[in-house]
Amino acid sequence: MNYHTILVALDRTAASDRVFDYALGLAEASQGQLRLVHSLPVKPYENLGKMIDAGVGLRSSSQVQHDEDAAQLQQLQEARTWLERLRNEALRHNIPTDFVCEVADPGALICQLATAWGADVVVVGHSGKRGLKKLILGSVSDHVANHAPCPTVVVPNDSSLEVEVLQPKLQGSV
Repeated sequence: MNYHTILVALDRTAASDRVFDYALGLAEASQGQLRLVHSLPVKPYENLGKMIDAGVGLRSSSQVQHDEDAAQLQQLQEARTWLERLRNEALRHNIPTDFVCEVADPGALICQLATAWGADVVVVGHSGKRGLKKLILGSVSDHVANHAPCPTVVVPNDSSLEVEVLQPKLQGSV
């Protein structure tokens, strides 16, 4: 199948290399273009202890917020540098490529961008979460497969497993 607009969801894990390489191969085969997407997740409770310290006067809330903002800015900068490196690699293969990097819920952002850009396919990795861990933490690949407006290619983090192509669920179907 020819995919011309390929949205690639990357999470900066070792499996991201497999996802990127797979998407690059799809784009080369169909003379398509890539949009690389990375989302820094919103973590409202990650620094709860620091906020409690601020609430009881052990640290100022402005200092806690400043530290949070600085850490997030550093993470965004590192992610953008990484995405720029991947973009340059794709450009060396003559694949038009851009990227999006935001602080947002990953699954929702990927589906929103796929819709707005008119993606033909979304390529996403699968972390291999199972059971209770998957139930509690969720799965971005499951969310995308169930909510994206186009087919989703799920690239497993284990090279011994096969890539899955999942079709979008039709609105109103059970």
